[in-house]
Amino acid sequence: MKTKKVTPISFFVSVVMAHGAWAAPDVRLSYVPLNSSSTPTPSVSADGRYIAYEFTRKVASGPVTADIYIRDVVTGTDTQANLKVTGGAPTVNPLCDSPSISGDGRYVAFVCLAAPMGETTPSTRAYFVYDRLADRTEMVPTTSAREGVNPGYAALSSNSRYLAFRVYNVDTGVNKIYIRDLINRTTTATNAQYAGVPGAARMFITPDARFISYSGRFDASKTQTDVYVYDAVTGVTETQSLTLKGTHSIYGGIREPSASDDANIIVFSSDDPGLISPSGPSAYSIYMRDRKAGTTEILSRTLPSWQSAVSGNGRYVAFLNNSIRVYDRLTKTTREIVASGGRTPSYPTISANGRYVVFNGIDPSGSHTIVIADMGVEAGLILSSKELSLTEAGMAATYTLALTQAPDADVKVAVKTGSQLALARSELVFTRENWNVPQVVSVQAVADGIPEGRHTAVIVHTVTSSDVNYSVVQAANVTATITDGVTPTIVVPAATWNRSDLPLTGTAAPGATVLLTAVNRTTGWMSAVSTVSDQQGQWSYTLTGFTDGIVDLDAQADGIKSAVRTVAIKLAAIPPPPTFLEVTGNIRTTAYGLILNRSTGKYAGNFVLTNTGSIPLKGPLQLRLDNLTAGVALFNATGSHEGAPYITVPEGLAPDQSVTIPLLVTNPAKATVSYDARIFSGNF
Repeated sequence: MKTKKVTPISFFVSVVMAHGAWAAPDVRLSYVPLNSSSTPTPSVSADGRYIAYEFTRKVASGPVTADIYIRDVVTGTDTQANLKVTGGAPTVNPLCDSPSISGDGRYVAFVCLAAPMGETTPSTRAYFVYDRLADRTEMVPTTSAREGVNPGYAALSSNSRYLAFRVYNVDTGVNKIYIRDLINRTTTATNAQYAGVPGAARMFITPDARFISYSGRFDASKTQTDVYVYDAVTGVTETQSLTLKGTHSIYGGIREPSASDDANIIVFSSDDPGLISPSGPSAYSIYMRDRKAGTTEILSRTLPSWQSAVSGNGRYVAFLNNSIRVYDRLTKTTREIVASGGRTPSYPTISANGRYVVFNGIDPSGSHTIVIADMGVEAGLILSSKELSLTEAGMAATYTLALTQAPDADVKVAVKTGSQLALARSELVFTRENWNVPQVVSVQAVADGIPEGRHTAVIVHTVTSSDVNYSVVQAANVTATITDGVTPTIVVPAATWNRSDLPLTGTAAPGATVLLTAVNRTTGWMSAVSTVSDQQGQWSYTLTGFTDGIVDLDAQADGIKSAVRTVAIKLAAIPPPPTFLEVTGNIRTTAYGLILNRSTGKYAGNFVLTNTGSIPLKGPLQLRLDNLTAGVALFNATGSHEGAPYITVPEGLAPDQSVTIPLLVTNPAKATVSYDARIFSGNF
């Protein structure tokens, strides 16, 4: 990528207003001096950031070199666009001209000698397209080896997809217009008529490739030209520059045609007085054709006037009338731009929104300069949002409005909508003092009780003012997407609850965020959490941390609250934790056989416990006989634990210390006595 950097010179300038004085932003002029020996014929991107231009180097002797560059006005750099198809800048003069840049500034189309660019064609010249992002140049292929290219402009659509270009048959001289799809890389021939034209006239193509605007000869034997619009869908070619009598011009013809992005507004210069009534001047003047309205009007009777360009939105027309003038179709006002330093202007072009006007300026020494005029933001509304999401009877949404520029009279904005919405304000008033202070509009969806599913409502903002700029501001809309109101529900498991965790379920609008709130009226404790309902509108959540008291619970979704549910919390008594520890593994047990005492009928014996561990065992100790033979009872048991009798020994045992526990059992069936002895330290 070959780049160069030229430091621009910037000025603020005053602007002359026609049709009365009115407030408008200051115009900022920037100058990019070029060491160029010819007119750069600039082309500007939709946002005014990128400018494609022809750059012809001055040399002391020998041939000049004509290249195409792209100026980035943000970074201040210039990038060469006419790279060879194999990469790198041409080493032989390619004599490039007629640059045309796409709306997004990515592509530049131009004409060059084919050989220096690394290609060959029947007519020595070819169209090329440079991709700024890929830093690559490609030749536009013709459909026949017998087709050639004259110097002239190709047309790039504002969405950067389509290229319209004109070629001629090298044998017959007949011109034909083609459409190149830069995405699908296909080329289609059109049936556009009267395509033959002398010179390097500009062409224009709409983003859908339906309409192509161009100049051409109705009669190939004559020099006069007309402006045409070709409809690729119907195949019809319409003449846009007929006289009121329906005849073609017999004067010099049409110059510098220009078209809006939709090809509805066609601007051109003509010296035919019969285009309008009363008759126009018999000298070149700027005319504007509204195709849909079928009307033609003259923009300036001050002579001479030519070299015009219309903005992509069709509102503004820049033209040369000694100085550069910009006509606003809505306000019917004209602003004059005067370049400093005695520069003579020529070849104006204008960005799609009309904010930036770019033209060539020649200073008294003959040096060329690209002049960039920032006309400022047009009068309008600044909306913080153009889309809202609301739920019937739910929370309100807000957005703000402000103005784009200071007015010279109060600006009133009427805010209106239908029955689906409720507005907190119906009018906003902006003055010179508060024009840039955002004013808030609050809107809520009305619960109408009618199942409508997801539906929309529009809020319309209509501007009125005696300020001529704001008097033509179009109504701005905000669209609210409304969801039918769904009252959430909350279900509690019971009216009373004895645990600290409480499982809840309920319903809400599908996908809604559900806010759950719990308040203990008794203690003042409160908890708030959120969950999300599923696609069926079901939700569930377990709240924790409850203590005794009366608790109120509710659910809220999309600003709509459920009915309150009340639960009495009485936590169940929790038994104390166990205070004993099994130490059977640290005790050696020795049992001495049971002997029947005939006088008492009971069996008596002893049970010896010995601490075999290395640490003392704290008392009391409990000897528990698990799985005691059925029918056998421990007569001298202290009590029963977990269904087994036990005997308590108050003392503890030091290491190697023993204690003897007497056993007294009853065994009426004289069964064999068996049991599992387990020893515990502590109290049952």
